[in-house]
This record gives sequence, structure tokens and C-alpha cells, in this order.
Amino acid sequence: MTSKTAKAPSTTTGVSKGSILSETSFYVVKEVKSDVVIVTDDFGHEITLGKKYVDQITVSADWYDSEEPKSMTELAEIFINSPRIAMSVSFITKSTEKSKKEFESEKASKIQEIQNASLSSASALLSDLIENPITKIIPGHLRVIKGRHYGKVDDLGRIHFIDMELGRDATKTYDTRSRQVDPRTLQWLIVNGVKYFLK
Repeated sequence: MTSKTAKAPSTTTGVSKGSILSETSFYVVKEVKSDVVIVTDDFGHEITLGKKYVDQITVSADWYDSEEPKSMTELAEIFINSPRIAMSVSFITKSTEKSKKEFESEKASKIQEIQNASLSSASALLSDLIENPITKIIPGHLRVIKGRHYGKVDDLGRIHFIDMELGRDATKTYDTRSRQVDPRTLQWLIVNGVKYFLK
């Protein structure tokens, strides 16, 4: 027995009484008024939503009413298993390697500083160099990103995340707001009204 599907109705929207609809939209709040919230969608369309709709239907990437400590593995699982939901994510960015010229310049500058120092200050400079050695790597830094992902994990285990605080370049065939987040470097995330943080 084959299931029957309705023929497209003659209305311009293709919607008729009894039609089944769904919605998965993401918005950036532009303005909050007494009874409505004005938002923009991914394509720059301005939409007015009732506050009741916002409160009952939407999920915020910003607010939370409870906190829960989690292990690194638990944080990563919550993050990966929460696609298509607005969220905030705090993580450590990838370290980058200094160019050879940059590293050599930094090293030469430190050598010259120690050579030109008096005997009494050279000791403090050498102590500082031992505590904070010159490295060939620029360490990653803490970053907070807000938006959503679709569960896509690349070969290196990173999630492709849409940073909704960035503007979208409509002239490109891909979403220029896409960033990579390594779940192993998560510090905290806010999703579905809960802030999960690394214990």
C-alpha cells in the first residue's frame, strides 16, 4: 500500500489547511521592544517576533539558569551531540608556529639584551628566560564563539561551527562564518539554558 501525498495547492505559498510545517531558524536580535523582538535571520531579513514566541519557542546562546561541572569528555559529548541549537562555546584556539625569521629575531633580541645588561641585572634576565623560554610556537588563546553547528566533524576531530556574530558574505557559495572548534579544548559551553564548565 503506497502512501498518498497531496498535490501542490494552487496558492502561491503552497500552504493549505492541514499542511504540516516545520521551522528551524537562527536569529540575531537587533532590537527589543515592549511586546516584540526584532531579529535578523541568516540572509539579512528583518523579522518581528512576539515576546511570547521568543520565550516559548527559541533557545538562547547567552542565558542560562543552572551550571554543571563536566569532564573534558563529557563537555565534548554535549557539544558534539547538540547540533542545530544556538549556543555559546569557550575554547582554546590552535597554537601557531612562528616563522623562522620571527623566531630568530626574538632570539637575537634576547641575546643582545642579556649581553648589554649589567652583571646584577643579567641574573634576573636569565632567570626570566628560564621561566619564560622563547619558543617556536605562539600558544592558542581563550576564545568565545556564539552560533551553531550541524554535527560535522572533520578528519582531525574538529567541529565546523557557524559564528553568528560575524557578518555573512552573500557573494560566496559557502558560509564565510564557518570556524573550527576542537572539542578537546573546550572550557565551557551554554546550551539549552545550562552552562557546562570544565571541572
